[in-house]
Amino acid sequence: MSSGILPVGLHRLLEASRDDDREAAWDELIGEHTRLLLAVAWSFGGDRDVRMDRYAHVLEKLREDGFRRLRTFDPSRGARFSTWLTLTARHLCLDYDRARYGRRREALNPEAVEHGRKIRRQLLDCVGDELLLETLADSKSSAEQELLRAERAERLRNAIDELGPRERLLLALRFEDGRSAATIAGVLGVPTPFHVYRQLNAILAQLRRRLAARGIDDAND
Repeated sequence: MSSGILPVGLHRLLEASRDDDREAAWDELIGEHTRLLLAVAWSFGGDRDVRMDRYAHVLEKLREDGFRRLRTFDPSRGARFSTWLTLTARHLCLDYDRARYGRRREALNPEAVEHGRKIRRQLLDCVGDELLLETLADSKSSAEQELLRAERAERLRNAIDELGPRERLLLALRFEDGRSAATIAGVLGVPTPFHVYRQLNAILAQLRRRLAARGIDDAND
């Protein structure tokens, strides 16, 4: 990758041959993105010490193995570095919380479990397929119905996986983490919450089209 494609700070870091130059480039790169990384670490909650530990974990993992994770950034895929970094930091924060609290902290908190279900139902509701909504319900059903619901939910997950990093991050912040449009605007660096809603509407419309192409376009399917 040429220096004209990679962000200047990242290129300087990855191409540095001397330890002093490498450390200076690292400090510069992190300084440029500290606000973004702190916002991600803060978004997972907890007291200040927990949030700062989470932030430190992100920095540690970004430095790991000669900046291995940073070397995987591929600008040819169309994502901005800040978007890629936000998504990477979010995954690292999830890993940190799972290691510290178990697979999901809300497993010990029934209210958090219900909140998670509600957020996921909201996403599926926005996509607009009533049968997909049922995949998250806790009601009993026949094995055949369960297989159908699982198939439909899998199609939705596949459609989401085909989205770009920024789109997946926006959906995760809104529907998985339940963040407000104002908070998301700050994390993604967009001007106003209105721009967040506009992008969400465009993404949801795209998901509807992809689900329709997979044969999920009405409740009778």
